Amino acid sequence: AVSVVAKDNTTCDGPCGLRFRQNPQAGIRIVGGQTAQPGAWPWMVSLQIFTSHNSRRYHACGGS
Repeated sequence: AVSVVAKDNTTCDGPCGLRFRQNPQAGIRIVGGQTAQPGAWPWMVSLQIFTSHNSRRYHACGGS
């Protein structure tokens, strides 16, 4: 059985929908081997498994 639960990310310290500002001195941001466009939204996803015996979620895999 597979359950799908949509829940807001409560562990994010930044404002939702706004990417974190990069330090211009840190160099060029590279995503997947290509230069990111200005204003790019680098969203990430985490597929998590919920275990009812201890009410915890475990990261299984991710993507972008």
